[in-house]
Amino acid sequence: MFRTLAGLLAGSSLLLAAPTLPLMNVPFDADAAEKGRRDCAKLLNVDAEFTNSVGMKMLLIPPGRFTAGPNGSTYRVSLSKPFYVGSTEVTLGQYRRFRKDHRIDKAADEANGDDRPAAAVSWEDARAFCRWLSDQPEEKTAARVYSLPTEARWEWAARAGSNGPRPFGDETLKSDKGLTEYAWFNRTYTPNPKEETAERGRQPVGKLKPNAWGLYDTLGNVWEWCDDRRIDEATGEERQPVMRGGSWRSGGFHFTVVATHPADPKAKGANSGFRVF
Repeated sequence: MFRTLAGLLAGSSLLLAAPTLPLMNVPFDADAAEKGRRDCAKLLNVDAEFTNSVGMKMLLIPPGRFTAGPNGSTYRVSLSKPFYVGSTEVTLGQYRRFRKDHRIDKAADEANGDDRPAAAVSWEDARAFCRWLSDQPEEKTAARVYSLPTEARWEWAARAGSNGPRPFGDETLKSDKGLTEYAWFNRTYTPNPKEETAERGRQPVGKLKPNAWGLYDTLGNVWEWCDDRRIDEATGEERQPVMRGGSWRSGGFHFTVVATHPADPKAKGANSGFRVF
């Protein structure tokens, strides 16, 4: 029986006994991504995927190296530890296990369905959900601890082996027409539509094509909060947390793995959600 990674790493002796994992290097294709996931799971004797107590499918992502950031501001990142990530954004149904009556104001009834991604969720709300989920009996028994991703982990998961701005490989997918197979976004470029109707807004998760890891909607549907927030008491410097991935309101230009959207930790929007790691 395979164990979950959180359970394996919960004890220091198990961590010390874990084998050194090879780091994957971009670019690689979907076959290599899946092989990397399975090989990582086998080396650690853990599950390559599991479904948690609120119905989230969690996928194991192996460690690797890549060049992060937009052209002109790139930097090298090495992630030496594997991690689990939700295959979809957190849905309203899952979020309502935490906050029962949560709804998105001025959204059509369809947009408030349990299968739509949670929205109107602040950075503080998303972190509170992760703490709540980690504290559920089944999760505590399995020693699973959930969090928002660091920006580096988010980008590695979203890139899925790509060294380009979009994680789909095929040159034709640089067009907005090709992007519709992978992402929900503002195809008509109506300036920042405010309200969600039956046809425009958040859509059910997991309905379009996934990236090479098997993750859905990493671009589009809702912006996804990252955990990073820098506060330096010595200098008085403070940086807002950011969201990644674009949303249903965004034009195609936002749909890259390097686009960022900084926001106040308390900010809530009909296009802001999250994914657990």
